[in-house]
Amino acid sequence: MKVISIVGTKKTGKTTLVSKLVSSLAKYGKVGTIKNMATHHPLDHGDTKCHFDAGADVVIGLGEARLKVTRERGDLDSALAELQAEGVDYAVVEGFKHSNLPKFVMADIEVTECVRRLSLSELNDDLIAELTNLVLNIDDYQFKL
Repeated sequence: MKVISIVGTKKTGKTTLVSKLVSSLAKYGKVGTIKNMATHHPLDHGDTKCHFDAGADVVIGLGEARLKVTRERGDLDSALAELQAEGVDYAVVEGFKHSNLPKFVMADIEVTECVRRLSLSELNDDLIAELTNLVLNIDDYQFKL
């Protein structure tokens, strides 16, 4: 399973990029997303619906209440393992800037594993194709044992 994280500060276009990337990756296989919901928001405010509307096969929201079939509180690794168990080929993660996942960065923040920095104003079909290609060619995610 290929995994990419989209990170940035509030209102920088993370969900917009996730949606466009999900739509593009869905042409190549099964796509799942994980949304890091702010701890002070017990419910999602529409981002996970945007992920579904874009074509994600599986969406997991991690926050105070976990959005999926179960209500257990999990972590990023267990959510990624769930996506893999669901047969997902591509996982697009929104948030988790402190993770060791490869990242597309939507703001001027310092993170590890930055693959590409970009801004909302740059998003167009050519850039989405370029980003999709980057995801298609990254190494498969290695789960911690």
